[in-house]
Amino acid sequence: MAEKPDFSGIVGKGKKASVAEKEHAKFMAKPKKAREKAAEGFDFKQVTLQIKEKAQAVDRPVMPKPLAKKISATIKEKVLGKGIERIKTGITGLDQLIEGGFEKNSTVLLVGSAGTGKTLFGLQFLYNGAKDYGEPAIFISFEEDRKSLYRHSSSFGWDFEALEKKGLFKVLQYRPHHVEKLMREGGGPIKDQIRAMGAKRLVIDSITSYGLLFKDDYQRREGILEFFNMLEKWQCTSMIISELSPKVAEIKEGSVGFLTDAIISLYYSKEAEKGTRVHSCEILKMRGTKHTNKLLALGFEKNGLTIYPEVEVF
Repeated sequence: MAEKPDFSGIVGKGKKASVAEKEHAKFMAKPKKAREKAAEGFDFKQVTLQIKEKAQAVDRPVMPKPLAKKISATIKEKVLGKGIERIKTGITGLDQLIEGGFEKNSTVLLVGSAGTGKTLFGLQFLYNGAKDYGEPAIFISFEEDRKSLYRHSSSFGWDFEALEKKGLFKVLQYRPHHVEKLMREGGGPIKDQIRAMGAKRLVIDSITSYGLLFKDDYQRREGILEFFNMLEKWQCTSMIISELSPKVAEIKEGSVGFLTDAIISLYYSKEAEKGTRVHSCEILKMRGTKHTNKLLALGFEKNGLTIYPEVEVF
């Protein structure tokens, strides 16, 4: 009886056999007649492909841990914002705290009680965006009218009328009887204005007032969900103003905060020892962004609101 051939050295000394080589050696170790019989039904092209696929799956080299860690960190950086297109906020001191600005076409919820500066914050976001970066902007109001908004912002030197003449700014005001028609038409005049202007920035003041225009909680929830669906289609970087408490906005499931990409809270808190009130700002959430978790001082300066990154409140 013929001695079986030894194929153990087929891959050479000191070299680890690959899957393909092992498969080949295993087949060649069979008696000649068995090999010939097995070969009769072989589709060699198909078998070769199968062996290669198996080899690639099993013999893939193990990546060294330091290199794997580095690649993982690179991917994480992209996910956390390095590859995200951002726009400048127009709020002095804010951009450096959020990796350069808001994510383009994201939705930001701005919360705070009366007197914290929410409307001014929204107007500054629009004004500087239009004036400094050429991004047309729309302010949708369910509360104040156009003249009132312009009057209150004039002390900061914001000339909205000049921007309006250039086609860079527009105020759209709505009352309760407009809402049903607005929703039925999928945004109607808002959508038309966004397209006509090529608007890039949008502020809604306020979602609280908007919600009150509905008869009951069910209609209110449905109306707000529908409104957010429209926002997504309009492809603007949007700021939604609300008097919702920061805690509710941040953690309550189903609240407006869960529909937005970011939550910024403004406060006007009383300092216990001195008995004085201080304006401050806190970033509660911002998806895909490394941001500060500190409560920071907010000042009402000559040219608008300023956040002081180095000044913590209390």
